Amino acid sequence: MDDGTAWWTVGELALATGVSVRVLRHWDALGVVSPERTPSGHRRYGPAHVTRLYRATALRRTGLGLRQIAALLAQEDPDPAATLRAHLDDVEEDLRRRSQLRDRLRAALESPEPDQLMKVIETMTMFEQYVHGYRSEESTRLADQADALAGLLHAGTRFGPGERVLEMGCGVGAQTVTLASRSPHAHFVSADIAPDSLKSASRRVAAAGLANVEFAEKDVFALPEREGGFAEASFDHVFVCFLLEHLPSPVDALRRLRRLVRPGGTVTVIEGDHGSTYFHPDDEAARAAIACQVTLQRHAGGDALVGRRLFPLLREAEWSDIAVTPRTVYVDGSRPDLAESFTRRTFTAMVSGVREPALAAGLIDPDTFDAGIAALRRSAEPDGVFCYTFFKAVAHRPT
Repeated sequence: MDDGTAWWTVGELALATGVSVRVLRHWDALGVVSPERTPSGHRRYGPAHVTRLYRATALRRTGLGLRQIAALLAQEDPDPAATLRAHLDDVEEDLRRRSQLRDRLRAALESPEPDQLMKVIETMTMFEQYVHGYRSEESTRLADQADALAGLLHAGTRFGPGERVLEMGCGVGAQTVTLASRSPHAHFVSADIAPDSLKSASRRVAAAGLANVEFAEKDVFALPEREGGFAEASFDHVFVCFLLEHLPSPVDALRRLRRLVRPGGTVTVIEGDHGSTYFHPDDEAARAAIACQVTLQRHAGGDALVGRRLFPLLREAEWSDIAVTPRTVYVDGSRPDLAESFTRRTFTAMVSGVREPALAAGLIDPDTFDAGIAALRRSAEPDGVFCYTFFKAVAHRPT
């Protein structure tokens, strides 16, 4: 019986909102937005589902993972105004930064002197750090990565009741929720050098309802401190994930982290290695686009190939009992959810993000880069294959 309610098929909703059919099906499978079914089994979405889709999309922009969003929406209905306020805060911050860049560009046009140009450069640098480190799209990409890889990367990582664990370089908290959830009776101190990232991480942990995490603004190269909670041997364990790839002196960082851990305590290190990327159909342009990301990271003082170096780095930093294991992500047509969450929204999104600096540096031409991104997306199709290897190391501070 037709009661006058508007209904949309999955295709109609995808066309109206720009959210792909594949994503809508994925979100249905995870319980994020689950539509009703017709007698013949087809999905149909009503006004309530559209409202929930908006709220889920807005929550994604705060950096929450899909599983956390599903859990949040499954509880007693959260305050819609709170979701809107969080979304508005992100938009306002983005507008503030863009307005500052606009004003300084105008001032430089009126007086293109070195001091004005330096202000423009400063604002551009801050904006790029925001774009590639803190803004909602990057936070969402990191959350996608954490969701997709939680079982693979965190398998075997557990900390005991009462143990004090330092998560160094927590960023926007993409790994923090998984860590703290898997060891609910351990106490985590999640530290990062970037205050904006810490704010995002704090929001994510609060939304997950976790009470065993505290946050601290710290620079790994300023540790250990002489006294207090970051003094020598003040932690039972240290966990670092995707930190060393950004550091110009990873051995120095690992030595400082060793001093923070009590004798016999452990460090867990997880890093990727872009040189381990394989895909089908193979494509020269895709490899060239990936090479741009590797080169840019090297020019910035990091190493996108650091995964293969974990054993020698830890040995040079005087850790003992070092054990390194490869953790390979393999995606083919039988794993469409992983193709969407990892191949498309994690790895391809990361490489896509370096387009402008790669072109500005003259590393590649626009057509080749765009063809490479298209080829990476192609590997996520049902007849494509994508492989990437992370490396996980566990070592002890000598007694």
